[in-house]
Amino acid sequence: MPTAHCVSTIDGIILAADQAFLELVGRPEDEVIGATYQSITHPDDIGRSADMLVSLVKRAAPIRLQKRYVRPDGTAIAANLYVTRFDNPDRLVSTLFWNEQGRDLPPARLWDMALRVKRLREVRKAELGVELATDPVGSVLNCVYLAEAEGRIVGLADIAAECDIPPSLTARWVDVLSKRGILETCSTPERNVQFTHAGIVKVERILASAFDVPVSD
Repeated sequence: MPTAHCVSTIDGIILAADQAFLELVGRPEDEVIGATYQSITHPDDIGRSADMLVSLVKRAAPIRLQKRYVRPDGTAIAANLYVTRFDNPDRLVSTLFWNEQGRDLPPARLWDMALRVKRLREVRKAELGVELATDPVGSVLNCVYLAEAEGRIVGLADIAAECDIPPSLTARWVDVLSKRGILETCSTPERNVQFTHAGIVKVERILASAFDVPVSD
């Protein structure tokens, strides 16, 4: 479940990074600290990163961004980022998620939409109560989608806890979705539930329908 953090100036100079960030970019600490984001960002993503820096507002909600980092061997790896701007002193704090297991990260706008769906369900629970906010199939699919977007691995217990659904009901729906070819549980559903290729295409079509983002097979 790779998750990394780094701190930089508002101009994108890296001031601090944890070991996971060093592993993400494939570089030692002395090559990272003091470097600019441009030096480790894929050339095609530098413009989007610069636009993000300009749009950041102090104490506002984090901005979500997907970008690629270039490792010393020339390979690129995509990561999803939460970037927050703090003041006193003026700093940017980034939390990054990525996937080392060969599965591509989903498009950034679809990750953002899945986060909005999760937030909408939380508000429904707060306003109407859990009983009137129950959508087990949608909640399970969105939970697994966010996990894949953020490079996490989720099992049955994780899904049940995140969706506020009884474990027995979670197991039932995961089994149904697996039989429909949407999810796969690998060797042990207790530890790893993820999408099949067909499943990820279907869910991304659902998320994309909110703003007509084209999604190909």
